[in-house]
Amino acid sequence: MVTKINGVREPTLQEVIVTFIAETGPRKISGMPIILGSSYQSINSEALKLCQQGILEKDTDGVFSIAPGIDPVEFGIEAIYSDSDDLTPHQPEREGTLQDKFEDLLKSAGVDKGTQAITEIYFSGDDIWNAQWLHHVLSVYAQGFVTEAQSRLIMGNWTIKSGIPYRHEDFFVD
Repeated sequence: MVTKINGVREPTLQEVIVTFIAETGPRKISGMPIILGSSYQSINSEALKLCQQGILEKDTDGVFSIAPGIDPVEFGIEAIYSDSDDLTPHQPEREGTLQDKFEDLLKSAGVDKGTQAITEIYFSGDDIWNAQWLHHVLSVYAQGFVTEAQSRLIMGNWTIKSGIPYRHEDFFVD
């Protein structure tokens, strides 16, 4: 079903999922319902359909990622607006500070409590451009608020977005 608001087509849940994974990187379904505003069952069902279509892949740990050779821009939300007369995005990206973007990443990773405090601690450090400091904040200061899986996700995404040198194996034992 295609929904229109003010004459502009709303993205389907599949388009939202593809765009979200393309922007945030590979992830499990568990943190998506709060972020995407849909039920776990709906998101899981649509993600599995996307796997059957060859758009997403799911690994043995239940982590979904964009399949090789798939251009998420052609499938995702941005494609809706390129076909539309109204090029105004549905939800404009929040123009924010580095701290805002870090806090948003914590929330998108499923961290429910303490995001503002964790952000303040991280940015009060001497070397915010050091993966060891980020890991220390997530594993020591945020202990009890951030799981190891969330820490892996946050470190992977934040180091990519900020350009911090990072090797997964230096911090996590698989």
